[in-house]
Amino acid sequence: MCMSRPGLVVELREGMAAVERDGRQTWCNALMVPEVRVGDWVLTHTSLVVSVISEHEAAQTEALLSEITRATDRVVGTV
Repeated sequence: MCMSRPGLVVELREGMAAVERDGRQTWCNALMVPEVRVGDWVLTHTSLVVSVISEHEAAQTEALLSEITRATDRVVGTV
């Protein structure tokens, strides 16, 4: 299953954004969201910036994804 993940834009260069998440940086294409700026929280999917979100939305999204992961681990662990 593929999901969009939030990350923090730490650098911009020629239509690309360096997005940091989990202590790692990934370069993502930001041409679909030209308003993106360094310091923005963004949702990314398959190395594309798909939208700018608030820091609050990023934290909520990460919390929900963590909850889903824990629930999945519990279910898989019982099989």
